[in-house]
Amino acid sequence: MAEANTSQPSDAAADPATEASPAAGPPGTADDGGKAAGKAARKAARQEKKAARKAARKEKKATRAALGGNRPWFVPVMLGLMLAGLVWTVIYYLSAAQYPVGSLGNWNLAIGFGFIMAGFLMTTQWK
Repeated sequence: MAEANTSQPSDAAADPATEASPAAGPPGTADDGGKAAGKAARKAARQEKKAARKAARKEKKATRAALGGNRPWFVPVMLGLMLAGLVWTVIYYLSAAQYPVGSLGNWNLAIGFGFIMAGFLMTTQWK
């Protein structure tokens, strides 16, 4: 009598559960919902924005370098403020508090030192 072969086939390709579906394709195709294509587009957009920001910084730096420092009026105003403060304070002391504005009293010192400080603050911006 012939015995019936009851063993399972060992070939994995014959198993329908392990077979690849015909619609499956490489990543980045329609079967993954376009996620890879979207990622690539976002990455490209980020790189474009980064390049644009870098170009803008470079242009701004070149413009600043082309100016070559401060405007022509900056240094005279800075020195003028410091000198005005010095003169205001010296006049106040030499006139025995009668000048520049006698009714202000000791506030004349604050005004003189205010001019001097404004001049010194301008020195921090001097190029």
